Amino acid sequence: MQKPLLIIGNKNYSSWSLRAWLLLKAFNIDFDEQLIELFHPSATAILNEHAPTGKVPVLVYGQDNDNNSDKVTVWDTLAIAIHANDYLTDLDVWTGLSKSDAKSNTNTSNRINSAYCQSIIAEMHSGLMGIRSEMPMNIRAKAKIQPSAACLSDIARIENIFADCLKNRSKDSYLFGAFTAADAFFAPVILRLQTYAEASGIPLQPITKQYCATMLNNPHLQAWQEAALNETRIIKEDEAGELLSVAGVLAD
Repeated sequence: MQKPLLIIGNKNYSSWSLRAWLLLKAFNIDFDEQLIELFHPSATAILNEHAPTGKVPVLVYGQDNDNNSDKVTVWDTLAIAIHANDYLTDLDVWTGLSKSDAKSNTNTSNRINSAYCQSIIAEMHSGLMGIRSEMPMNIRAKAKIQPSAACLSDIARIENIFADCLKNRSKDSYLFGAFTAADAFFAPVILRLQTYAEASGIPLQPITKQYCATMLNNPHLQAWQEAALNETRIIKEDEAGELLSVAGVLAD
C-alpha cells in the first residue's frame, strides 16, 4: 500500500491538524506530511485537489489515476481516526489495546472505556465552542484573555472529563492508561491551557495539571511543539487576547 499523505496546516495554530497527526504518530502509522499555509493563496491548489471541504487535515493514499478510482481520501479529523482504526493499525485507537483484547467479550470494561472514549471525542469534535473560540491554539504565545462564562464552563467540563478518566479509567497516565484517540483529540486543549490559563488567572485542578504534564512529556507532542516554535508566520485570525510573551524563533 502506498504510504498515506497527511495534509496539515501551520503547526503553531492548526489544532485539528495536530489531532490527526498525533493519532497517526501514536499508533505507529507510517505517513508523509505536507504542510500548507492556512488562509494563504499558496494552499488553494492543494486543497482544491484533495480536500472536498477546503479544510485540513486530509489523509490521502492510493493510486491517483485518471478516474481516481483507487485513491482513498479521508477528510475531517474524526473520520481520519475512524478510518485509521479500521484500516491502518493493528491496535484499537479507542482503548489503546490490541483489537482482539479490545473486542473481547470477557472484559466488559474495555467496551465501557471504548464507548466513553468515543463519546468524549464526539463531544470535543462537536461542542465546547467557548474554549475553542476564545482560546485558539497558539503554541508560541502566552496570552491573557477575559474568559466568558461559556469558556469557563467548557474548562470545568473538560476538567471533569480528565478527573473521571484519571480516577476511574486510568492509572496516573493517559486518559485510559494507554494512549488513545481521546488523548490526541484533547492534546490541543492542553496546549491552549498552557498558553492562556496561568496568564489569565484561570485556576486548574491538580489532576488537570497532572494530565497536562503527562501530555507535555509525550515525545510526539514535543516534536510538534518544536516544529511550531520554528514557524514564523503570524495569522491574525488565530491570535487572541493580550500577548504577554512569545517563545521560539520569534522570541527575539
